[in-house]
Amino acid sequence: MPVYFIGQVQSNNCTRIKIGRTGNITRRRGQLQTGSPHPLEIMGWIRSDDEVALEKQLHIDFAHRRQIGEWFRIEPGEILPILRAEGDSGFVAKNADAFEITGYDRDAVPEYLGVWAWCDLEFHECCPFCGCFCGMHYQDASSMYHCTNCDALTDFSELSPYDDE
Repeated sequence: MPVYFIGQVQSNNCTRIKIGRTGNITRRRGQLQTGSPHPLEIMGWIRSDDEVALEKQLHIDFAHRRQIGEWFRIEPGEILPILRAEGDSGFVAKNADAFEITGYDRDAVPEYLGVWAWCDLEFHECCPFCGCFCGMHYQDASSMYHCTNCDALTDFSELSPYDDE
């Protein structure tokens, strides 16, 4: 059961983030959305063998920023180091348009939309397909990049390896 971070977005700024745990993050976001006048976004999650202890520790770490219950006044940028520190157990909810070409630099190299909506992440840090902080690893034999978590294999010539599904 992952420990999740769900943010309440107000005017494109996250003002409150809920730290909780659930077996189905998407369903939990929907349940929370019912009681919120502002859009809620899944920011990321951590898979853990002891999610109760992890959630408790995060609540202690942010106790001075608690607003009410499990809601805290923290910014997405403060969550990112926590997710990164978890390595292949940390995930970001990837931007739906991740790796969409947004333009080209002066050398005609494509510039891509980032993986995470709240911060720039490179593909060597975070898989743009599953959000895992294991990153994409270059394989000389195939001349492609591989994610050890979701097994995505790509040369980034297409938006997603799952487009045909």
